[in-house]
Amino acid sequence: MEIKIAKKAGFCMGVRRAVNLVLKALNEDKTPLYTYGPLIHNPQTLELLNSLGVKILKHVNDEVQKGTCVIRAHGVPPKEMEALEKKHTVIDGTCPRVQKVQALAKRAKEQSKKVIIIGDRDHAEVKGILGYCNGHGFVVSSYEDIEKLPPLEDYLILSQTTQDEEVFDLLAEEILSRYPGGEVVNTICNATEVRQSEVRRLCKECQAIVVIGGKFSANTVRLAQIARDEGKEAYLIERTEELPLEVLKRHQRVGVTAGASTPNWLINEVVDRLKSSTSNFYRAFKAFHILAFHEALGILLLLMALSLWIPDLRLKAALPLFAFVFFTQLFRKNAMQFLLRDTFKTYYPLKEKAISKHRGLVFGIIAISFIIALLSGFLYNPWLVLGLLFIIFIDWLLFKSPLAILGDFLFFSGLLLLLYPHWNETLIMLSVSAMTSLLWCHLYKELIYLQSDGFLPKSFLILSLPLGEKKWQKLLFYGLIILVLPFLILSFRDLTYLFLILMLPLYGMLLYLLRQRPLGQILYLESMTIFPHIWFLLLNLGIYLYRA
Repeated sequence: MEIKIAKKAGFCMGVRRAVNLVLKALNEDKTPLYTYGPLIHNPQTLELLNSLGVKILKHVNDEVQKGTCVIRAHGVPPKEMEALEKKHTVIDGTCPRVQKVQALAKRAKEQSKKVIIIGDRDHAEVKGILGYCNGHGFVVSSYEDIEKLPPLEDYLILSQTTQDEEVFDLLAEEILSRYPGGEVVNTICNATEVRQSEVRRLCKECQAIVVIGGKFSANTVRLAQIARDEGKEAYLIERTEELPLEVLKRHQRVGVTAGASTPNWLINEVVDRLKSSTSNFYRAFKAFHILAFHEALGILLLLMALSLWIPDLRLKAALPLFAFVFFTQLFRKNAMQFLLRDTFKTYYPLKEKAISKHRGLVFGIIAISFIIALLSGFLYNPWLVLGLLFIIFIDWLLFKSPLAILGDFLFFSGLLLLLYPHWNETLIMLSVSAMTSLLWCHLYKELIYLQSDGFLPKSFLILSLPLGEKKWQKLLFYGLIILVLPFLILSFRDLTYLFLILMLPLYGMLLYLLRQRPLGQILYLESMTIFPHIWFLLLNLGIYLYRA
């Protein structure tokens, strides 16, 4: 079964902004923390918020301790906002596009115009917009509602931002035909239109469509309805357990999309469940990835690339060292993942479930890799045993700290110190690039996790500095200069080092993928951090063989 994922699905800009405001407030310990009404129409996210101590205020007059209250993306009527500000510190998470509609309604009221809102009268966004009309607004959701309108002369037609474009055009045209002279402003959010267009595109390629999202979310229900209108089987699910796997397996192609309140981590879970049930290759790849073999292999590849520039280092003598590096890293990463598995629940539940389900296998990997690391380290240099114990102590010391990356730096630095008798200019310069690559890939992975739309723990380095996602991406771009600087310096002595600048396109591709925010691909995106290390080894090997 081929799985095709919508290019645009899941969190819209407004919902992501509101969720990020809650994340920021959580990490700044702004407690007690409330949301005024459910933050988004997604039960899993609401459960997650509740587990993090975020409570829902159902009414302005709820008797609760004074704290911080986040306004959801739908917005609220101005009177309710004023009442909340008297009781709590308010963080306004109203979507900017909704704020635009509110501003239009407010201006129309000030000009003594009537306001017609085409949308669902029970929707929180519509209630908020009506509040800015101050008694001069009417809601239309069907032709029957048009019959109930009073005579209109000078009026403005607006739309709920998640309204269907076709329905809006039909109802607006009918109102204008009955009451000429009105002004129409299409305030439907582009994100809604794009997601609906994506469903129609998927329907042309797939036999069945899976729509992920809350069953009470208007825009999510609409996506499923569009698929059915296109003559396709559509399955609206809130949880991975609801997937009708046996039914879906009968289809050659299945499309996956999600409503504007569906987080990417849930899309990741659904895609993983579909792939795991139909592909042996994917199951093998997932095991390789979850058990951190790519992490262990990555640091080994960097060391192997550097070892090419040690003239008197023989492969047979170096094998115990390479084994020590690989199995030490395999032990460290699996041990840390197991200890941190509960934190994965808030942004990477796919990994948490896999580790918890196969804890016996994880324990086995941890034990075996530790034993092999000890033996191979002792064979190469008995001091490595002490080094292993030291790095374990450092990992424990930096546990759940933003500086946990220092463990990798210290481990790699220790390996370089071990090679001190063999140091030369090339080895030193390329080591700078390798260390920069370690940090670059670490930040890259943290940004991948940020794109999961979950709630990251305070141990993330990207949360310790007041930079947004786009600024961190720019920082990664500028980091590429530091990556290639040692190659440029070495090229003054030997032009063959200029070939190492070919590292740039690969890092650039990773950065491009990050900016595209591909959905449901977290395992692939994470594992791609090994490619720069493979390429680094191959380029160094090419230069080495060319000289030989």
